[in-house]
Amino acid sequence: MSKKDLKFAILGTGNSGQNYAADIALKGYSVNLAEVPLFEKNLKAIEKRGGIELSGESENGFAKLNMVTTDLVKAIKGVDVIIIGGSAFAHEPFCKALAPHFEDGQFVLFTSNFGAMRFRMWMQEAGIATDVTPVETMSLLYATRATEPGLVHCAGVKNVLPCAALPASKTQAFIDKIAPVFPQFKAVEDVWVTSVNNLNPIVHPPLVLFNAGRIESTKGNTWNIYGDGATKSVAKIMNSLDEDRMEILNSVSSGGFYFKDAFTNLYSGYDLDKKTVSDTLRQSPIHNDPAFLAPEEVDTRYLNEDLPFGLTPWYSIARMWDINTPTLDAMIHIASEMLGKDYFKEGVTTKELGIDSMTPKEVKEMLV
Repeated sequence: MSKKDLKFAILGTGNSGQNYAADIALKGYSVNLAEVPLFEKNLKAIEKRGGIELSGESENGFAKLNMVTTDLVKAIKGVDVIIIGGSAFAHEPFCKALAPHFEDGQFVLFTSNFGAMRFRMWMQEAGIATDVTPVETMSLLYATRATEPGLVHCAGVKNVLPCAALPASKTQAFIDKIAPVFPQFKAVEDVWVTSVNNLNPIVHPPLVLFNAGRIESTKGNTWNIYGDGATKSVAKIMNSLDEDRMEILNSVSSGGFYFKDAFTNLYSGYDLDKKTVSDTLRQSPIHNDPAFLAPEEVDTRYLNEDLPFGLTPWYSIARMWDINTPTLDAMIHIASEMLGKDYFKEGVTTKELGIDSMTPKEVKEMLV
């Protein structure tokens, strides 16, 4: 499709939403940026600025948007691709609010966290049969921070980003449509790969839980969560947790990869044959960007997002199929104690994914 024909709507004005909006607009495409009224102040600031200033590793410059609005229905009308640009917490409210308003032929893009499988459940529960296709990427394309509304710095962009649609038979159609904008998107087997190969829940919880004392005593000042926190001992926990995750992933799909291979798979310029996971995280120019200071408190999105939308659904799946996940279980228990929540229960379960009591073979058949 030509730049004139391909239209986007970005829902959410967080780091990723603003980076997506600016990057796509600077590439010459029409972009509508929408947000719920609760966060209207972000939109107002962007509107007052006249757009979004983007610097760093993605497109650079001042991006003017086609529309900035709190009218979600208006924002998605007539667009081809809708990108949920907020955290995993934003997936459900955005999609349920817009369920009756999606149009045939549209694609809705989520950043992992079982967004596609949950989207299908929400549409089924609402009794809506619109021909709209949910799509997932394994993670966010950018390492990015919005220092203020309308001012975004991108520290890094992945060279390859696994992507799949639900059903998987529509993946290639999406890849073909989006390729002029995001050539990094690479088709993988299905959305099981994009959700269970999400590496954030492998990296973030160990970094926070095993640096909790330093986080609380310093409020995150003067140190980097990766460069200073990813010590050899912490990396051992990541690798052990990763073994549990791969057991779950391989029960249904191939095409995933271990965390130790992530940089060579997703970024150019890294050679893990000669570096440990600890050394790579501590030396990465992307992860050691000054924008990525340690969190100010333990109750951070590195736990309160990566557990309910990452570790908890993995745990729920593992219990259903009697997969032994000792490190995964331990991480959930420790985080639950620290935050005073029961993340064995407070999070996405197999029931919410629509796969309760299903076998791996049945899940596989459901995804194609």
